[in-house]
Amino acid sequence: MAKNLKDENIYVFDEDHVSTNIVSNKDSATQRLLNFLTSRYFVLGLVFCVFGLLILIKTVSLQFSDYSKKISASSVGVSHQYVVPAPRGDIVDSNGRVIATSQEINVLMLANAGMEEKDLNSMCLELSYLFDEYNCSPVADLDDYFTVNPYQFLKSDEKIALWQTNRNLFALKEPTPNTVVTYTDSYVKSDPKVFFLYLRRLFKIDENYNEDEAYRIIRIRYQIYMDNWSFQTGTPVMIAKDVPEELIRMLLEQNYHYMGILANKEYRRIYTPLAKYSSHVVGYIWPISQERLTELAPVGYQASDLVGQGGVEAQMERYLHGQYGEKPYNIWSTDEENGFFYDSGLGIDPVPGATVELTIDSNVQQVGINAIKDLIAAHALEEQTKAVEKRKKTANAGSFVMMNVQNGEIIAMGSYPDFDPNDFVLSREGDAQAKVQVKYYLGIDEYKDIAAVDMPIYNRAIQQIYPPGSTFKMVTALAALDTHVITPQNSEVRCVSPTEFGGMPWKCLEMPETGHGILDLTSGLATSCNIYFAKLGVDSTINEIDRIGKSLGLGELTGIDLPGEDPGIRANRANKARLRQGQTDEDLDWHVADTAQAAIGQFDNCFTVIQLARYTAAIATNKLVTPHVVRRVVAADGSVLYEGSTQALPLGYDQEYLDAIHVGMRAVVDSPQGTANSKLGKFGVKVACKTGTAETGFEDIKMEYSNGLFVCYAPCDENKEPEVCIAICIERGEWGKKTIDIAKKLLMAYYGVSDPDEAAPVEHHAPLGDVGVKEPEGNPDQEQNQNPDQNQE
Repeated sequence: MAKNLKDENIYVFDEDHVSTNIVSNKDSATQRLLNFLTSRYFVLGLVFCVFGLLILIKTVSLQFSDYSKKISASSVGVSHQYVVPAPRGDIVDSNGRVIATSQEINVLMLANAGMEEKDLNSMCLELSYLFDEYNCSPVADLDDYFTVNPYQFLKSDEKIALWQTNRNLFALKEPTPNTVVTYTDSYVKSDPKVFFLYLRRLFKIDENYNEDEAYRIIRIRYQIYMDNWSFQTGTPVMIAKDVPEELIRMLLEQNYHYMGILANKEYRRIYTPLAKYSSHVVGYIWPISQERLTELAPVGYQASDLVGQGGVEAQMERYLHGQYGEKPYNIWSTDEENGFFYDSGLGIDPVPGATVELTIDSNVQQVGINAIKDLIAAHALEEQTKAVEKRKKTANAGSFVMMNVQNGEIIAMGSYPDFDPNDFVLSREGDAQAKVQVKYYLGIDEYKDIAAVDMPIYNRAIQQIYPPGSTFKMVTALAALDTHVITPQNSEVRCVSPTEFGGMPWKCLEMPETGHGILDLTSGLATSCNIYFAKLGVDSTINEIDRIGKSLGLGELTGIDLPGEDPGIRANRANKARLRQGQTDEDLDWHVADTAQAAIGQFDNCFTVIQLARYTAAIATNKLVTPHVVRRVVAADGSVLYEGSTQALPLGYDQEYLDAIHVGMRAVVDSPQGTANSKLGKFGVKVACKTGTAETGFEDIKMEYSNGLFVCYAPCDENKEPEVCIAICIERGEWGKKTIDIAKKLLMAYYGVSDPDEAAPVEHHAPLGDVGVKEPEGNPDQEQNQNPDQNQE
C-alpha cells in the first residue's frame, strides 16, 4: 500500500521521502517567481501600473492647482446658475392710471471664465470701446470718486478714506504720521495719481496701455472687484446696462472671443408724472441697507437690491418686490458647439411683483398739491408788499387729507415741500441734476440746514403734529353734551370779557371789552368764541374732554397703511407730567387754566392732519374708520393678496348730540358771521366746517405767523349721507380762513362743480378774526405761549 502511494508521489508514511520533497518544492517556488518576474505579462502589468500612478499624480496636482481657472480652455462648458430679476409690481391710482411701473432693460454680465489677467484686461478694453459706441450705461460708480484727466478725487478726504479702507473693497490702512505712501503698499492713497498707479498694479494692467486705456480697463475691473467674492464663486457680475439687442447678438455670437459674457434682463423703476403729485403716498426706491438686508435675506433679498423707502413702496415692499428666478448658464471655450450645453429653458422663472391699487384719485391729488403751492406763493407775495420792519415769516409748508368718511379710503393726501421719486432713480444712473436734488431731499452736505427746515421727504400729513386750535372745539362740545353740561335744547353760555380761568386772564378776541353775551352751541361754533368753549371745557373737566378726544381717534395711531405715523398728544394729566419731568410738583399739577386752554385746542394738544380728518369723519358719521391708501393688492395671476380695511367702528354717541354739532359747523358757512361764509356760502354742495388758527409759541420769538387749519365734511344735508371730509394745516398760514381755498378746490375737483365766485370781483382786505366781523382791538397777552385769545380764525 505504501508502495502504491509512493508511485503516486504521495509519501505519507516515509519520513525520508517527505523531507526530500520539501527542499525540492522550495527550489521549485523560487524558480517559478523568477520565471514570473521575467515574463512578458509582468512587464506589461508593471507598465500599466506606472501609467496609472502617473495619471493619479497628475489628477491630484491638477485638483490643487489653478487649472480650474483655465477650464474654459477645455472642450466642455461649465454650468452655473444666475439670478433672474423679477419686475417690481405696478402702483396704480383709483382709476387705474399708472403711477409707478417697471421698464425692462438689457444688461451684460461677466462670469468667471478663468481667463489670464492679460486676456481679461484686453477683453475689458474692447468692451469699453463697444459700450461707448453703443451708448451703454456703465454700472461702476468709480467715476463718482475718482477721475484721471485730470487726476482728482471727487469726494471729501474723509469719504475717500472711508472708501479706500472699506474692508469689503480695498481694505487699505490709515498711514501713521510721516509715513511715505507709495502705490505698492497697503496704505490709504491721498494722492489721486498714486491711487491710479495702485489700481493699475492691483489689476495687473500692462505698461503698454496708455493712461486712457488703462482707466477704461480699471472701470470694468473695479466693478468686478466690488463683487469679487461673487465673481470668484461663479455668480456673474453686471458690467453694463441699457445694452441694445444688436450688441448683445454680436457678443453672444462671438462668445468664444468674449468669454464669460452673458445677457440678462433688469428692471428700471419708472415713475409717471402723477407720482410727483403723490410722492409722499408713493415713496421711492433706494439701495437696501445692511439692517434691512439682515431682515429680508431669509426671503431671498440680495445686497444689490433696491427696496421701498417711505410711502407705499416701503409699506407694500413684500408684495411689490416679486420673487427672483434662477437660470443655468454656460461658459464656453474656443471649442464652441462641441461643449456640453445646459438648456437655458431649465431653471425657475421669476415671479413678477403684485400690482398695488391705491384709493388715491390723481386728479384730486394734483389739484390739492397745486392749491397748496398757489397759497404759499400768494402768502409770500402778500408779505413782500409790507414794510420790511412789519414782515414776518409766512407760509412755507403744509399738508392736506381728503378721505371717504364711510370707509376710510384716502382720496387725496398731500404734503409740501415734496419730492420727485424719479430723482432717486436717475441719480443712481449718473444724472447730475438728480444727484443734487437727492442731496437736498436727504439733507446731505451743504443741504443739511435747508432740508432740516423744508423736510421734503417728510410726510407732514401723518408725521408732523400740530396744535389743532379751534378745529378741536367739536370735541369740547361733544364732551359738554355727553356729560349734560349742556343739551341740544339748552346750550347757552354767557361770554363775558375780560374774565379769568384759574387765575389766568382771558379776553374775548372779537369783543374784548364786553364779550359776546349769550351764545348757544350754534353761535358759539359760528363765532368760534374761545370763552364759550373754555367755560364748557372747565365745566366738563379735562378727564371727559380727554375721554371724548380718545374715542374720536385724537392722540391715537389711526392705523393708516403708511410708515412713520406719529401718534400725537392729547392734553391730559398724565401727559402733562410726562412732558414736564424734572419740574416742580406745582408745575406738574393740573390746573383749571390748563383745562381752559386744552378746551380750545391749545396747551399740550398736538395732532396729525390725518387724525384731524379721521376725527372730522367721526363727528360726521358717528363711526370711526381706519384710513388707508391701498384698496387692494393683486397678484400677476389675478388673485387678491390684500385688501384695505373698510370696516367702521360704531361710536354709539347720541345722534342728537352730533346733529347739534353739525348745525353749528354748518353755521360757520351759512351765518354772515361765519369764517367760511364768503368762500363757501354759495358753493354748490353743502359743507359743514371749522376753521382754526393755532399758536406755535414762536410767533414773537421767530417773527412768524401762527398755523392755519381747516376741517370740513360734505355733504351736510339731512337727505344725503356724508361722503368726504378734509383736513388741512398750513404752517405759518396766519389764519385758518386762508386755507379754505384749498378745501374748496379739492371739493370742486371731487364733485366736478365750478366755482360760483369765479367771476366775482376779488375784494382785498385784511384778514378778519374768527367771526369775520372786525379785526381784534388788541391782545395784551400776546407774550404768553398758550394765550387763549390768540386762537384767531
